[in-house]
Amino acid sequence: CSSGDDYRWPDATIPYVIDKSLASHKKLILDAMAHIEDNTCVKFKPRTNEKEYCKIFKGKGCYAALGRNKTYSQPQPLSLGDGCHKKGTVIHELLHIVGFYHEQNRSDRDNYLNIYLKNVKPGMKGNFIKLKPSENWLINDFDYDSIMIYGEYAFSKRPNVLKTMEAKDGHKLLNPYEKESMTDSDIERVKQMYKCP
Repeated sequence: CSSGDDYRWPDATIPYVIDKSLASHKKLILDAMAHIEDNTCVKFKPRTNEKEYCKIFKGKGCYAALGRNKTYSQPQPLSLGDGCHKKGTVIHELLHIVGFYHEQNRSDRDNYLNIYLKNVKPGMKGNFIKLKPSENWLINDFDYDSIMIYGEYAFSKRPNVLKTMEAKDGHKLLNPYEKESMTDSDIERVKQMYKCP
């Protein structure tokens, strides 16, 4: 997860607004929030007048800001565009808002993954940047099944032909949309980051 207290939401509570563009997917979003709430001490609550909050809307693609940002005068964005309306994808994006990077960005990832940047679509290499040890807090071991890792063909120039990454031990890497829940190690990380009892 991100290092530093600045990314942690106060009282482990994340105020949110769901834009009307996602009205038909509200139940899915609330189900994903409930999954995180049921397994950790992090809570999501509809925004009243909080200055810092998460705005969930239908943008272009699936993306979210990292954690809380108290120096930013806008809400933290979470986009669920076309193709993003799967429970695993929503949990994945919500965990960015909670304060988590992608698993493949971990500073120790080279011990576990082969990354093939030559196969990555132009402009998408940022998804495979390796963090410096000071930039992330490695709470537990690398998790090939984490909901925060991409699949083997993510952002490939030729999907299903050219892999952009693979596990060094042959473990198959699935996309977030192919998953329904956090792993035990994902849950443990959230609990540690937010000092859950």
